[in-house]
Amino acid sequence: MIKQVTQSEISRERLAQQRLLLPALLAFFVLVSTAGSVVAAVDQDARVQISRQQTQITQIQNQMQRLDDWRVSLQDENEALRQRYDGLHDVQRELNARFLSLRDQHSNMLSEWSALRSGHGNVEAQLSNMLVQVQNLAQSSERTEIRIAQVEGQVGGRGALQLMNQVDGLNAEINKLRGQVEVLANSIENAQKRQRDMYLDLDTRMRRLEQQDAAAMQKKSDEAIAALETRIKKLEETAEKLAAIPAPVTNTVPEQPAASVAGDPRRMYEAAMNAYRVADYQGAISLFEAIVRDHPQHTLASNAQYWIGDAYYQLRDYRSSIEAQKRLIELFPNSAKVPDAMLNIGSSELGLGEAASARRSWEELIARYPDSESAGKARDRLARLQ
Repeated sequence: MIKQVTQSEISRERLAQQRLLLPALLAFFVLVSTAGSVVAAVDQDARVQISRQQTQITQIQNQMQRLDDWRVSLQDENEALRQRYDGLHDVQRELNARFLSLRDQHSNMLSEWSALRSGHGNVEAQLSNMLVQVQNLAQSSERTEIRIAQVEGQVGGRGALQLMNQVDGLNAEINKLRGQVEVLANSIENAQKRQRDMYLDLDTRMRRLEQQDAAAMQKKSDEAIAALETRIKKLEETAEKLAAIPAPVTNTVPEQPAASVAGDPRRMYEAAMNAYRVADYQGAISLFEAIVRDHPQHTLASNAQYWIGDAYYQLRDYRSSIEAQKRLIELFPNSAKVPDAMLNIGSSELGLGEAASARRSWEELIARYPDSESAGKARDRLARLQ
């Protein structure tokens, strides 16, 4: 009996334990299912965030690509503007050479004018002397006739004949002097006419050359200004488009340190050209020389050497200009600037008054580079030098 009671109690205890475990199991299953839902939700959020980050990275990459394209475009525009400026500078230098040539022609014509005036003064002085002589002879002739009239009553026919012969001789001299006076007067008239014609021809040529130079310069300036305005407008439009690009996420892409001007030959070249444009030729020469010295293998080294010579030319230091351009030809014989350097050498030699040397330099340029633009300019200058 006692044993049965014990087993029944044990059964009741097990049943009670099973009843207590059932809610715990249910709670465990509910917790497991809830955790699965939470994990799924967290995984979905993580995927959404990753997708957003990938989208942002793609946008940033596109922005960086557009910025690179814009930088390349700006570099191309800058190079085109620099070439345009080089062309304008060549035009200005050519006009300066024309002005020097015109000034030389004007000086020569002034010299001829002075010589004509001196000759005219000499002719006038000779004419005055001749007129004085004619007047003296006329007075002498009158006195002689009076004397003849006085002597005719005192002497015979023989003395009268001698006096008549003397009078005829005096008259012949007077006629000769009159002929010389007429020749001198005609010479003076011709000299004055030639002087007037030369002055009119000089004035006409000067006016024609001034009109041609002014028209050509105005046309080239208008074309250059229009081209520059068009490029500036394109650059402004590009800048406006870039301004509309949304700003990238901060701290996403590390910033690159800016290169110093002293170590970047391209920036040194731009700084030197800026100094040249504001007529700081000594500063430009220093920067160009630093490029050639520190970066002799760079593509801009030959251009820098050319601009050294051109800056010396602007300073009217023609010998230094010639030395710099000869150094360009020696160090960079295959450079596209060699024809320009040879043209500049001839202009510098002309500035020194060495016209024969300038002629030889330009003739050598035409022989070596007959199809270059510099050769065409050299032909024009040789034609004006004749």
